[in-house]
Order: sequence, then C-alpha cells, then structure tokens
Amino acid sequence: MSYREPPHRRSVLKGLLLITFVSGLLFFILNSQRGLYALAALELGAALYSLALYRVATHTRHLDAWIMAYLLPFLSIMMFALAQPRASDTVFVWVFLIPQISYLLTGVQRGFVITGVYFLAAISIFYYRFHDSASLSPVSTANFIICAMAIWSFAHHYEQGRERFSRRLLHIAERDSLTGLLNRMRLAEIVSSEIRNAETRGQTVGMILLDLDHFKQINDSYGHPAGDNALIYVAEKLQSVVRKTDYIFRIGGEEFCILLPGADLDGAGEVAESARRALEQGGLNVAGTPVPFTASFGVAVSGEDGMDLGALYHAADERLYMAKAAGRNRVVADDISPLLVPGFPS
Repeated sequence: MSYREPPHRRSVLKGLLLITFVSGLLFFILNSQRGLYALAALELGAALYSLALYRVATHTRHLDAWIMAYLLPFLSIMMFALAQPRASDTVFVWVFLIPQISYLLTGVQRGFVITGVYFLAAISIFYYRFHDSASLSPVSTANFIICAMAIWSFAHHYEQGRERFSRRLLHIAERDSLTGLLNRMRLAEIVSSEIRNAETRGQTVGMILLDLDHFKQINDSYGHPAGDNALIYVAEKLQSVVRKTDYIFRIGGEEFCILLPGADLDGAGEVAESARRALEQGGLNVAGTPVPFTASFGVAVSGEDGMDLGALYHAADERLYMAKAAGRNRVVADDISPLLVPGFPS
C-alpha cells in the first residue's frame, strides 16, 4: 500500500514556517540591538530560509524530507541561542516547544528520538550556564526538568493515540467492511502509483475484473447471510492465489478487482485462471449443502490497454462481459478471440 502523509503535517509545517519567518525578523532586530550579532545573523538566516521553504512546502511531494530540512536547523539554532551567555534566561521557554513540533511534524517514533536528543542538549546547556550561579537552586532545576518531561510525556501519549485512531479511521474508510478487502476509494490512487512505478522499471501492471456468476440465486435461495458468507469465501479464495505485493478490491456488490504490479498479459491471465479454478473447485457450503460457485473474468494490462484507471478498467470490463456472453465461468484476455470454453490457454 502506498504511503500517504498525515494531512495535518503540511499545514502545521506551513504555519511554523510563517511563525519562524516573523519571529526570526523580530529577534534579528532585538539581538542586533543587544550586540548578539552571531545570533542575530542566524535569526535572519532562519527567517529567509523559512520563507524559501514555505513555497516548497506548498507543492512538494517529498514533504517528509522537507520537514526534516526545517526541523533540524530550527532546533539547532534554538540550542545555539540557549548557549549564548548574554541570552535572556527566558529563552529556555522555547525548549517546551520541542516535543510539540517534533511529534506533530514527524510522528511518534522520530518525534521521540528528536525530542530526546534536543532535550538532552537543552538540559546540558541549562546546567552549563547556571551550575555555578547563585540563583540556581535544586528547586528551579527540578521545575525545569520535570515540566519538560511532563510536556514530552503528554505529547508522546497524545500523538500515539492520535496515530492509532487515524489508522483505525483510515482502515474503515479504505476497506470493505464485510470482506476486509480494499474498496473502490483506493483503486484510482493505487493504480496511478503502480503504473508510474512499473514504467520506471520497464514493466506493466495487470488488472483483472471478475463478477460472480448467478450470485443473485444464492441470495434468493439461501438468504442474504449466505450471500455475505459467499463474498467472504471469494475474498479468501482470491487471497490464496495472489502475491503479497498484489492488491484485491471489492468494487461493489459481487464485483472484484485484482491489481498485479509487474505482471504482463500472460501472467495476469494465469492468475485469473488460478482464481477461476479455485472458485470452481468448490468449498462453499450453506447449511451443510455444497453450493456451486463460479465467476467470469476480464483481463487488461497497462501499455497496450491504456495508462490510467479509466482505460484499464474499460478494457477489463469489456472482456468481462465477453466472458459472460460466452457462457460464464471463463477468462477473456483479448478482444479478438474471446475464450469459448473455461480456462486460460497456455
């Protein structure tokens, strides 16, 4: 399954870039007036860098890489500011932002690592600057460290729960609730991605559409629960004949789609024939009664049949209906000589 970035990260990054731009200009002016010229120059550089990144963040497909290109310099400049002897003590309040932005922008795992590294650096700088100061007491040190750890803990548990909930919602949105297969919503995205990937490797992508034969008779004769069990049975049979890298979709009703990255026409046809035999050989029982079960298949392949979902789907759908017209329970893989008997020719 293709990776999809959490939708909030782009907007969070763009918001942080604008804040960094404005605050960078402000602190450039303030630190210049205080004579902290090195820090002021870094602040100005961060402001201009953030402005340049804003345009990139709006359009880039590689958001994850650009997040790191912003976050690591931003946090490193923060550490440099903390270490300046003449910097205000209140600069340490920025430390409490570290877990918030790290987890929001990078997720639980990398957020944990980034927060740990920069928290350790901030605490070391805090101790280095104030360990011999009369104003530093065990109470103030404990307050700083405990507050930082508490914020880190809250951010970690919140983001962990949010990611778990988001994954659950995504699973519900993209999966058929009955069979657990991918639903039609994901089809266009995955087809587009796999065709692009196959093109770069000089390969093709196979598509198989199948429609169950006389499925209405099962519902009419045995009831809708039996029909639901039949669809679950089909999903299991299809999963038994495909690779882990292939995709199976329930398009709707009794229609299914198999997507085969890297497959040519012969390879896709062989998978379709394996699926046809698996269904034909039986195994579906309703109330202890064996129920005959078959499907008709149409096969298409990227390149000769088109380079997008619409073209592939149309070609496979046309061949599916050829299979239906030719007597059902068969595979059709070309438009010239549809199979008139079950099976796919070797």
